[in-house]
Amino acid sequence: MTHGRRRLSRLTGPVRLIVQAAAALLAVGALCAAAVLGFGTARDGTAALRRAVVDRAAAAAELHFALADLDAERADELIPGHAPGRPDVPVGDQVLALITANQRRTEISGLLRQLGGDPAQAARVRAVFDALGRYDELSGQVEYADDQDADPAAGHPPTPAVDLSAQAGAVMRDQLLPVVDELSQTYQRQAATLRVRARDAQRWYAVALGVFGVLALVVLVWWQRDLAVRYRRRINPALVAASLAVLTVTVVGATGLLAAAGELGRAAERGLGPWARLAEARTAAADAAAAESRWFVQDPGAGTAYRDDYEAQMRRLDGLLSPDTGTSAAELPQYAAALKPLAAFRSDDATLRRLLAAGRLDEAAVVLTDVGRDHVAFDYWDFATRLDGLEQARRADFEARMASAGHALDGWPAIPTGTLAGAAALVLVGVRPRLAEYR
Repeated sequence: MTHGRRRLSRLTGPVRLIVQAAAALLAVGALCAAAVLGFGTARDGTAALRRAVVDRAAAAAELHFALADLDAERADELIPGHAPGRPDVPVGDQVLALITANQRRTEISGLLRQLGGDPAQAARVRAVFDALGRYDELSGQVEYADDQDADPAAGHPPTPAVDLSAQAGAVMRDQLLPVVDELSQTYQRQAATLRVRARDAQRWYAVALGVFGVLALVVLVWWQRDLAVRYRRRINPALVAASLAVLTVTVVGATGLLAAAGELGRAAERGLGPWARLAEARTAAADAAAAESRWFVQDPGAGTAYRDDYEAQMRRLDGLLSPDTGTSAAELPQYAAALKPLAAFRSDDATLRRLLAAGRLDEAAVVLTDVGRDHVAFDYWDFATRLDGLEQARRADFEARMASAGHALDGWPAIPTGTLAGAAALVLVGVRPRLAEYR
């Protein structure tokens, strides 16, 4: 450093001024590059994270729910009929199952179109399309076979319809849902990776911005002092203004990047993480409802796998529906309210088993398909709706915090580019009068 100063001190006046101006311009340019790269990377990372969650992870989770609920409704379509020995007394609600199934099928098509825009997951989306085509074909055959008996007794669909329905359920359980679950987990991991990458990049660039800002300030202040000693000028107004511009960009820029990183952390802790758990709980509830409906239409031996699946999904729900540390006091009553219909859903299942064990299939069909208190269809709908409300609240919290992180980056990198371009111009303005003295 001392050797460099001696070499600089031997330079003639104009050359020395040119070298000093070049050093100041390089320092300001390095700061500008760090600011532009930092804020550009931060904005891209924030946008990529939001896109991964809103456009991909949320769509995959909703697709899993819609498929499982579709399967439950397809099974429920076979259950209604007439009361034993009374053909004029209808039992169960087939119309509701048909309407809901058609609604879910439309939703599935829209979600697949949305996910089909991701080339990285094109193979999985194609696999879903292929399996869904087989499922739809089997569902159509089930409907045709069921229509061959114009007026079946409740809980006694035609045997060919039951066999075909079992095949459709196997396609859903063994081919469709596993692929969609893999897709959902992939997007969840992708979102977690993007969050860490974006947060770390914002912190790193905040440090880099601080380092280059201090370096630029050191160069400008040292040059100001050198001019004051050599030319007996107390201050150089242009260089003072340039120093203030550099200081402003450094402080405001680093603060903005750190604020954005903090919002990303809070978005993950209070929004993304809890939302992922609630989305998983909602799909588990749909899987449980589908397993229960499939089990009802199978004979006891063939339906054992669905019975076991129902129990496994209910255990998952118990673990997923415990409020976490990010749950606010205002949300605790909502969690408690969601647990009430879950308890009712379990009670309905116990009633369903008891009626089936007693051979009262018509009453069991009513409990499974009718919409009313103490019936599976209503209590499941109530539970799923409350879960959806909690899930949407956490997703809204995530999006609000992501928007806040974006607001911290508003105007950047245009602000540092314009400000530091002005600082560079001020450097040239500041050195010009000194150079003019040597003409």
